[in-house]
Parts: sequence; C-alpha cells; structure tokens
Amino acid sequence: MLKIMILEDAPAERQRLEAFLQRYAEEDPAFRYTLTCYDRGITLLSEYHKDADILFLDIRVPDMLGIDVAKSIRKKDESVMIVFVTNLTQYAIEGYSVEAFDYILKPLKYPPFAAKLKRMLKALRSREQGYTVNLRDKENERRVSADSIVYIESSGHDLFFHVGGEVIRQWGTLSAYEEELRERGFARCHTSFLVNLKYVETIRKNEVIVGGEAIPVSRPKRKSFLEQVAGYRGEKM
Repeated sequence: MLKIMILEDAPAERQRLEAFLQRYAEEDPAFRYTLTCYDRGITLLSEYHKDADILFLDIRVPDMLGIDVAKSIRKKDESVMIVFVTNLTQYAIEGYSVEAFDYILKPLKYPPFAAKLKRMLKALRSREQGYTVNLRDKENERRVSADSIVYIESSGHDLFFHVGGEVIRQWGTLSAYEEELRERGFARCHTSFLVNLKYVETIRKNEVIVGGEAIPVSRPKRKSFLEQVAGYRGEKM
C-alpha cells in the first residue's frame, strides 16, 4: 500500500486530486493507497517522517513555496517521489533541482494525470524490486518485495506475511527474518510480530497501528521498538 501526501491550499484543486486518485483506484484494483492532505507547508514538514511514497506539492501555498518545502523534504528523504502541481511552468522546471519526478499543470485533467500516475507507479515498482524475500511452502515458491511486506506474524510453527491485502503462509522462524530484514527497516514489537517501520502510523501504550491494523507491543520489547522507530524517522528520544 502506497502512502500519498498532497500539499494544496485550494479546496477545489485538492478535491480534484483526491477524486482523480479514487478514480484511478477504481480502474486499477492493484493501486491501493492511504492519503493525507495539507494546506500549509509548515504543517506538512512538521509531520513528515520519511515514510511517504508520493508527494503532490502545489508550487504556491500561503506560508511558503512548494519548491522550498521540497528542498526541506530532500534534506531528510532522498527517495520520496515529488510531483509539482502548478500553473507556473518556470517553477516546475526549477523543481528538477530537487529531483522532482514530474510536474502536472493546472487546470488538472484526468487523462494526463492518469498517464503520469501510471508512470510513477511503474517507477516505484521498479525501485521496490531491489530487495526481495523468498517465500516457500510445500507446493510453491515466490519472491515478494521487502518494501511491500507490512508485517510478519508468528503463530505456532507458521509465519504469516501480510503483503498489501494478501496474507501469505510461510515456514520458518521469525528470528531468521528479523535478522534478514533488520537493515531494511523492520523491527520486533512483540515475540510474535515483526513490523515494517514504513507502515507504522500510531504507537499507543500497548499497541502499534501498522497499515491500519492494531498489533500488540510487549513490555520487554517496547523500549527497543520505540528507539528503532525514532531512529527510522530521524527523531531523538
């Protein structure tokens, strides 16, 4: 599941982008995403945790230029895909200085938007294919992108890989995958759960929300888990 953010202060333009994303999802069931919208650059920057896949940035919002937001984002996140939404082509061209993936001109129209989004998704899939995990049971073998794994659950002698909306049953030990995925942004929050820190949304006293699901956080693992989340997000404890 992709994490998408929009910075746009004009309600009509923001709603149009939201509608275009929803329409694309209806046309392509494989396109699944969460969406967060902002109307001020400073708010987006204060809440950004290096966990977005795509940023749609309006060039001009009341408190700062979208290009300045992008420059600040790039200081902490080199991989997020930035797309400028603008009617000012000179700023769109400047966007390449922050390695913007593309720009979309206003007034927004669905066909060019869909074509650009399709190209973005192709680029993201290509990027995610860099590291894969081999999964094997008695009958089948397959490889999945580590980035697409939301969390892994251990139950008895079985492991359950939650990959998007799919659950893949697997043989093996959680400890082995914890070691394999340690450098890929995964952390143990419980004896029975290994989560992809990219999908962590909220941490509560005894649970963490990962990809929209509540997962327990055990007392012995809590301190270490919080430290790993903070390190992943570039925060100080």
